[in-house]
Amino acid sequence: MFPAVIRSTTHILPPHRVSNAEICELLIAGSGNRAGAADRAQVRTRARDIERKTGLVERRFFAVDDDPVAVACSALESLMARAGAPWNALDALVVSSSSIHGFPGVSQQVVARARVAHPELGDPFVLDIGSNACTGFMYALGIAASLIAAQGYRNVACIAVEFSSRCIDYRTSSFGTSTLFGDAVAGVLLAPEGTGPARVVDVRMSSRIDADKVHLIRGAGTLAPDPAAAVPDAERWYMAGPPVALGAIEILTSEVRRYQQAGVSVDWLIPHQANLTRILHPACDTLGIARERLCASFDRTGNTSSASVPLLLDELLGSGRARAGESVVMVGFGASFSIGSAALTLL
Repeated sequence: MFPAVIRSTTHILPPHRVSNAEICELLIAGSGNRAGAADRAQVRTRARDIERKTGLVERRFFAVDDDPVAVACSALESLMARAGAPWNALDALVVSSSSIHGFPGVSQQVVARARVAHPELGDPFVLDIGSNACTGFMYALGIAASLIAAQGYRNVACIAVEFSSRCIDYRTSSFGTSTLFGDAVAGVLLAPEGTGPARVVDVRMSSRIDADKVHLIRGAGTLAPDPAAAVPDAERWYMAGPPVALGAIEILTSEVRRYQQAGVSVDWLIPHQANLTRILHPACDTLGIARERLCASFDRTGNTSSASVPLLLDELLGSGRARAGESVVMVGFGASFSIGSAALTLL
């Protein structure tokens, strides 16, 4: 049994909802004079097909003046309060983000800000994870569990901070990427023991990197020291849709099968939210998992990158649907076909 208990979970969704039609107009505006009448008509036509082809209805965007560090601090406060954990026992904070990079990192800034309100906070290990993109939280979870198992850490917080809207390329040529992403912050607090909603049974971290795949998803994020600074056009996100979708289905199904073959009953499946109709539903059908056992938010949040898995875990635990003794399998997949997965037992 893996020596890690999830003591608490949390998530924060921005209140501003953005429809497919609004994204369409942002793409047209972003193309400026480069988009002629025919281009604008084509984008509006394609926008009407977004829901049918992906299942996406709306996504959430943080406001331009929202501070990622402040939102992450709110998430950390929530995790500590829900667990009833003392701040002087927080031994590590691991932050994943596809959308914020640089130093001082988000984890460092969160600790500095938290110490103002909680001077008893000690000197925790801090780490930002970014290069794995949507897999970042699952890597953070694996690192956190390892710190508990190998280093004897008492409480480790893992928080995914995604302000993806600041990294979208609003040009019609980027339609297939820009329409999919939304913002969210979510996380968990792990400890070696104690009360909580779930126990970590197993964690896996791997990748399938080769020369043909490494550039299929690429981009950068806002600057951690100045998250209000615009991301240069050349660094905004790009994703090659069809090959990424095919790779994601294969990764998701093979990773879940690994747990099934090990005797894990997949009572609930929490996969990364990349595409509902073309990735998640086909994968469930292939695996023989009933769609009502699939945890999904893609239709109302879009792809929230590394925040998607912890967001759904918090929603599942708060929904009243899950029962003690049931198993949850979580699977993340991201840039360069990095892979992270975990099996939980609900307590």
